[in-house]
Amino acid sequence: MRRILLAALAGLAAAQAAHAEHWVVEGHYADRAALQRAARRFEHVIVDRKHRTLRVDTNERGIAVLQDAGLSVSIDEPASAKLRAFYTKAEAAAARGFGIDGIPGYECFRTVDETYDAMDRLQADFPHIAHIDEIGPTWKKVQNPDDGFTMRAMRITNFDTLAGDRDRPKFAAYFSIHAREYTPAEIGTRFAEWLVENYGTDPEATWLVDHNDFHLILLANPDARIDAQNHIYQRKNLDTIEGPCDEQDEFWQPGIDLNRNFPFHWDITRGDGSSDFSCDQTFRGPYADGSDPNDHMQGTPEPETQNLFSYVAGTCDSDGNCRGGLFADRRAGPTDPPNVDDDGGATAPDDTSGFFLDMHSNAALVLWPWGDTFTDSPNVTALTTLGRRIAWFNDYTPEQSNELYFTDGTTDDSMYGLLGVASYTIETNGSDFFEDCADFEADTAPTNLAALRYISRALHAPYQLPAGPDTVSVTADAAVVDEGDPVGIGAALDSSRFNFSNGSQPVSDIASAEAYVDALPWDASASGIALAAGDGAYDSSRENAVGEIPTSHLAPGRHFVYVQATDADGNAGTPNAVFFDVNGPSDRLFADGFEDAAR
Repeated sequence: MRRILLAALAGLAAAQAAHAEHWVVEGHYADRAALQRAARRFEHVIVDRKHRTLRVDTNERGIAVLQDAGLSVSIDEPASAKLRAFYTKAEAAAARGFGIDGIPGYECFRTVDETYDAMDRLQADFPHIAHIDEIGPTWKKVQNPDDGFTMRAMRITNFDTLAGDRDRPKFAAYFSIHAREYTPAEIGTRFAEWLVENYGTDPEATWLVDHNDFHLILLANPDARIDAQNHIYQRKNLDTIEGPCDEQDEFWQPGIDLNRNFPFHWDITRGDGSSDFSCDQTFRGPYADGSDPNDHMQGTPEPETQNLFSYVAGTCDSDGNCRGGLFADRRAGPTDPPNVDDDGGATAPDDTSGFFLDMHSNAALVLWPWGDTFTDSPNVTALTTLGRRIAWFNDYTPEQSNELYFTDGTTDDSMYGLLGVASYTIETNGSDFFEDCADFEADTAPTNLAALRYISRALHAPYQLPAGPDTVSVTADAAVVDEGDPVGIGAALDSSRFNFSNGSQPVSDIASAEAYVDALPWDASASGIALAAGDGAYDSSRENAVGEIPTSHLAPGRHFVYVQATDADGNAGTPNAVFFDVNGPSDRLFADGFEDAAR
């Protein structure tokens, strides 16, 4: 069968000129074991469990791997032609001396230099809310200080008020840890720009920056991203310590998969969740401390891994106790147990704050731990609820990672397993690996930016708030009022925004909504003002709430109104805000004088 398929490929290759070795293929698997055997050699396999198929872009070498795993393989010829056309454009641009910014139709994805320039601009123009954290050298820079990059995180928060609010919720995110995945880095950069450039004018961006602390690593693998801008297929980092790979291509390349190189449960599946062969896409590289004398993989993790992990998680001992990172350690569990059943099963407290995200492309998924066992994670109910909320925005399939195939040594399992923080992988897109800009601008970018905004509204308690209604928007009937004049408030509320493409859960009616002036609903000083249902009764999953805010007790200046709704089960949801300005006596005198002069 393989000879027949490869002969067919050779015939098609002869008929089609450039890059005929690249194919989009479907593999048909008989059972989950066959899926596991195949998927562990690839990254970002698109799985259709109903029809028992996996979909991946690969070459003849990858097709042989699928067939060796027991899958029958068919070729999607139109998608393959589109993929080869992309490679043709890419190579033509590279031959002219351009990178990805020179590829016609793909200018929407910024290069490394352009992304770093955007970070520099945000820091220079908005120093009170944007700062660049340098988190360590890449592998190439470790080898030669004049080469490679110093990795960076874009930190966004209100630094003027931070000293009095050190415990504000954190949002840590990695983008494009696999180098050729252009989409995530651009989404992360646009999210940073939205937060910073809308601060002070957009109420939502403003309150999110004032009350949260964002740490966005926009390029989690910059050395290899430079390579990918010219050679396209590079996914892993550029570590060549394990030696070269013959006939290097998109399936077969040197380097280490950084998303299999993290310490928590590293290689715990003993080969099912990552590869020990250096040219494979999922090569895990050496373990953090080489503590297992029977394992041939010993040494230190990759410099990129060390930088990413220590910045977010700090330093963790073998018992899983971590300190010095962004998040408090709120979950017990050893770093390297003998097997997944010895993890301890500790549940993170419901009031754990913050969120960790690793964004990839292109399987159209929202994933949460675990990825290395069929056992549900201890916080599975809350993680599922939040995952379905996130997936409502981008219309991706929400599922626990283990529903696909095993992965170990991953970013999200490490952050949840060691710290207890809500941790997710978002896989964008799902149609074309190299997405054209028209699709990106029309769908992928706006839907995922909306998802990131929702996550940000839930940072205070991501295991609790998504169970309640979302405050979609808040409006005020006036942007400026005189002291003593009431302000009319309206809010759009919705408790139904779940993605039910993979299971369902009850949707409760909204029962009430309250407004809070200059205090978040959970602040000790918060005092709620009841809002009425716009139609006269709270009795559905979508409501408009209305009410008035008295201003006689408010000082002149800007004031925020936060609205939070509660459902019939008593679950309070994610808030949102609007602001308005109150004129004091001097403001009114000035306004009256201006009107008299005008007359």
